[in-house]
Amino acid sequence: MVQRVHFPKFSDQEYESRWQRIRDAMEARQFDCLLVYGAYCSFGSDPGEANLRYVTNFVDQFQAYCVFPKKGEATLATSYNGHISTGKEVSVVQDIRFGGWKIDEKVVEILREKGMEKGRIGIVGVNSSKRVSIPLEQHTCITRLLPEAEFEIATDLIENLRRVKSDEEIEFLRKGVKITDQSLEAYVKAIRPGARNIDLYNEILAETHRAEGTLCVALLGSTSMENPGMALPDAYMSDRPIAQGDVILSEHSSAYGGYSGQIMRTVFVGKPTRHYEKLFQIGLEVFERVRSSIRPGSTEKEVQEGAQPILDAGLTSKGPLLHGWGNFTEVPMMGLKGSVQPMQSYSFQKGNTVVIEPNPSTPDGKSGIYLGGLCLVTENGAESLHGYPMDPILIDSF
Repeated sequence: MVQRVHFPKFSDQEYESRWQRIRDAMEARQFDCLLVYGAYCSFGSDPGEANLRYVTNFVDQFQAYCVFPKKGEATLATSYNGHISTGKEVSVVQDIRFGGWKIDEKVVEILREKGMEKGRIGIVGVNSSKRVSIPLEQHTCITRLLPEAEFEIATDLIENLRRVKSDEEIEFLRKGVKITDQSLEAYVKAIRPGARNIDLYNEILAETHRAEGTLCVALLGSTSMENPGMALPDAYMSDRPIAQGDVILSEHSSAYGGYSGQIMRTVFVGKPTRHYEKLFQIGLEVFERVRSSIRPGSTEKEVQEGAQPILDAGLTSKGPLLHGWGNFTEVPMMGLKGSVQPMQSYSFQKGNTVVIEPNPSTPDGKSGIYLGGLCLVTENGAESLHGYPMDPILIDSF
């Protein structure tokens, strides 16, 4: 059988353990069945759909549902009939059916087949933090056609289980980290006269695919250090050519089996100015302060204390200071004090994976640096998973 390189599977024991923990959580919350929805891609070539993938190892090109009963076999409803045969190669749920344009009606048919007309059903949507569940039209249809069933949004049920990573998940994450580091090295090597932002992005994408990964997200932008105009890298690539005296900001996540690293780095084309040297030194200091403060039982209090040098310097951070990470952004989300990012209360646990990204910038948003990466919370503290050096990346004069 052909190996689908972007869809490696975990062991049977891993999926059996997941399903048992899901069913234990269903029992605790008195759910008879879950509807696990998957839709929406991330920035790059990775399909996303973290909750659906966690349960099934399947993602859809548009949208799909997994009907997951507390007892009995799970069933997938997909939007593309022609892809069912390849879907069975990658999915651990083998009962896959065509849902088509009226996938909500197919879901109702499957629920009735499983005797759920009067069941208590949990709806697992896309992302609870962003308050993205399932489409309103589909929710209306499903609940209307099953008037005696009880429905409750339960996206957090799967997300809570996903926060603590198993040994097999951590192995996948380490592979994703390695691919992320390789693709960073590929784009740094491609910096030369005439290279454009889009060319560097293309190197990240190409190296990710060469290494049998997928690209979850890539942000990249450049500006002059003498007359800067950005504190955050671009989400939409431009054709701006790299020039002497530029600073390049980037963040990207290359995935293995849906599990990606996340690395933030700053490249200086020529000697950094004193302003950018100061920004970099503060970013490095805060990264280490926050990383060294995290261990099982630590909370947002330690994270805030670790970030104090940014505030002391009269700087800010336009993005999150720290956030959970695995298949995509997870709880907790912690922003710098006084910023627009939320500071969620959270007690760290062994097996959490978080991205620490101080990214200090000026309040006007015209200059900043990017520096950070994925860390694993262990019994002894937070382990930085990326092997790529934290030192400034310096490109000699063109």
